Amino acid sequence: MKSLSLTVRIWLAISMVSLLLYLTVLIIMPSLIRGFFTDNMMEPPPPEPFKNQVEPLNERGFHIRSFILLEDGSTLPSQARQSLQPSFLQEIKQKAETQELSKKLYESKNGPIAIRYVITKDMAYERPMYQVMFLRKPEEDRFVKDFLFNFMLYVGLALVASWFVSLFIVRYLTRPLTLMEQHVKRIANRNWHEPLDIKRNDEIGNLAMSIDSMRKQLIKQDETQQTMLQNISHELKTPVMVIRSYAQAIQDGVYPKGDLNGSIEVIDEEGARLEKLIKQLLYLTRLDYLSNKNSLQKEVQLKKLIEKIVQRLSLQRPEISLRLNLQEISIMGDEDTLQVMIENLLDNHLRYAKSLVEINLWSSSDKKEVMLTLWNDSSRIEPHILQEILKPFQKGHEGKHGLGLTIVRRILKLYNGEISLRNEKDGVLSIVTMNIVDSTPY
Repeated sequence: MKSLSLTVRIWLAISMVSLLLYLTVLIIMPSLIRGFFTDNMMEPPPPEPFKNQVEPLNERGFHIRSFILLEDGSTLPSQARQSLQPSFLQEIKQKAETQELSKKLYESKNGPIAIRYVITKDMAYERPMYQVMFLRKPEEDRFVKDFLFNFMLYVGLALVASWFVSLFIVRYLTRPLTLMEQHVKRIANRNWHEPLDIKRNDEIGNLAMSIDSMRKQLIKQDETQQTMLQNISHELKTPVMVIRSYAQAIQDGVYPKGDLNGSIEVIDEEGARLEKLIKQLLYLTRLDYLSNKNSLQKEVQLKKLIEKIVQRLSLQRPEISLRLNLQEISIMGDEDTLQVMIENLLDNHLRYAKSLVEINLWSSSDKKEVMLTLWNDSSRIEPHILQEILKPFQKGHEGKHGLGLTIVRRILKLYNGEISLRNEKDGVLSIVTMNIVDSTPY
């Protein structure tokens, strides 16, 4: 069953339900018809007197005969007594006199043909009166047989018609799924520039919208990846070219920096630059891995972590004053990623600062967010650069690789956090917000 297509499975399901209904009706219908027939036969005839007992009353295609039996054995009409066999009439009289219910069904096999009849008790002038209605059993059987034949015929035709209708409905429902399957296969083959045009307001339409949204995201991701690869190639190419050219020059006895030590120093600087770039790229890959893991499980004291980083990085530019205003805040997270984030932010501010860097740390009044700001007194950043500087390989003046803030943004995603930059107080301000998973003020 699982190997069949969705179209066949839905069609088989609908067909099996239709067939089950057909068989159910076929099984229970005979008893229902007989009950219906008996109920109708037990109803009294129209209150119109008839002149001849043998004159049939036509009721739903079969004949019902009736007469009235009095206490003394006479009948109304009187012809009824003459047309019935005495033994049969005597049987009816005995059953009528002993009947306790007001209405009861009997079947007589006194003659060659079984006859079913109903006796209804009534009173007239304070004397018992019995109304007898009877039918030859073959007439009932013929009626049931004809009725069932016609019923099965029309129900069978309806069943066959329902199969074709259900097949049409199934094909109508599954056609969008087939189109989406073909479209997803094209996306898997990186042929994702053709949009998926299925306009429906049901679950299939929602699925189509999700697939098309995924297609657009893949296009955007592919463009970003291509841009990233181009930028990586460019960033790697420059130090490699410098190292190779200097090494070739030294091999030829030429020293571009005037002497051997100066030339080797340039090679070492470019090698260090290349090493740092590779480490940052590898760390970006590690962050992609961490984003799918639940690694934020340790308590990190942010104040102590920031003080440790400041003490270590301040040696890069000892002439810069560092002003700290830090609250005692702890957050559930990964200390390594938080350290890298703060190091990249502080490294940027120390690089551009003229004389002062301010660092502030506090939590919101509802204790749900932690705020970290870093400000330096450097020159203001151009507005168009301010909007682009958070993107990969976008560098400001004196920037190195343009990956520091990209790493910061990736780390903040792990904490549902954000970063923004703006010019403020004749300097540049970095604002970081993070959701506190478990904050404990001291």
